Amino acid sequence: MTTAPATAQLPQHRLRVAWVDTARCLAMFFIMWLHVGEAPTWISRPVGGGICLFFIMAGYFMPREPGRAARRALGLGLAWLLWSLITFGLYLLVWPGLEWTWARVFGYGVATYNTPLWFLKNLTIFQLIIAALAALKLLPRGNWIVLIVLAGFSYVKEPAQHEALRFDWMMAAMLGYCLRSVPLSTIEEWLVRHARLILAGIVVLLVQRELYPLYVKYQGLSYYRCSLPVAQFSYAVLMCLVAIAIARRWPTINALPAKAGNAMMFIFVTHSLLYAPIYALDLPRWCGFAYSAVGIALLTMCSTWLNRRLPRTMKLLTAR
Repeated sequence: MTTAPATAQLPQHRLRVAWVDTARCLAMFFIMWLHVGEAPTWISRPVGGGICLFFIMAGYFMPREPGRAARRALGLGLAWLLWSLITFGLYLLVWPGLEWTWARVFGYGVATYNTPLWFLKNLTIFQLIIAALAALKLLPRGNWIVLIVLAGFSYVKEPAQHEALRFDWMMAAMLGYCLRSVPLSTIEEWLVRHARLILAGIVVLLVQRELYPLYVKYQGLSYYRCSLPVAQFSYAVLMCLVAIAIARRWPTINALPAKAGNAMMFIFVTHSLLYAPIYALDLPRWCGFAYSAVGIALLTMCSTWLNRRLPRTMKLLTAR
């Protein structure tokens, strides 16, 4: 095991690790590509991996002290409320002709459609639950027990939509929390050392995931769908491996996606507002790949500018 770099002595929430931010950027890219519309059908698979990655990282960087964790959760809740009000104002004043619902504005239920505020809402609730378990002394001693219990509750006949509260997304956040004792440098070293074995395992898992439902349908059998994020977790790990490769081989190029990943919260929350005119004006969406890349670049620049001009406001909006 290698010694962690000196920067690892800093508080977890102050760490900026290039490959972590690049992985966030890759996840956002696929999510934005799906949200702009007219995306290939296969996009939904890495999108699930991106969501899983967000929750795992949120759990990993969550403060361990129950009080700080609860304050962090309340900060996320405040950001959720502020963004909901901003979204409501934009829909009401700027794009009154755009079809919208209260579910879209506040990000609740399973019909939120192209609004990411459900993520802030769920993350707020998950972190409050973890903070409460830590305050009751069930964590960190019972980390893995809680994780196994959540895995058991993830077996359902019809998994809910990703906007709804789900045990598998809670389990992803809990997994990140459980991994807090492992330094990022050690995780990176382990991923690189076992990259070939991990990639082989991912291929087997994804092939099984695609072929098993076809086999069941061919045999005329019925089966219970499992909402355990096995495939999503595989794509999340794959994004981390790609991000590490980019950070190590092309550090200069990596500076751009890493900077976007640093602004992940702002980009993820605002990208649906950026896409609203595309839906309102019914613009062509076949070039979703380009829309995503340009959107990430524009919102990164916007985030940088606002951080300089309105640092306190941005701290509230991004729950920092």
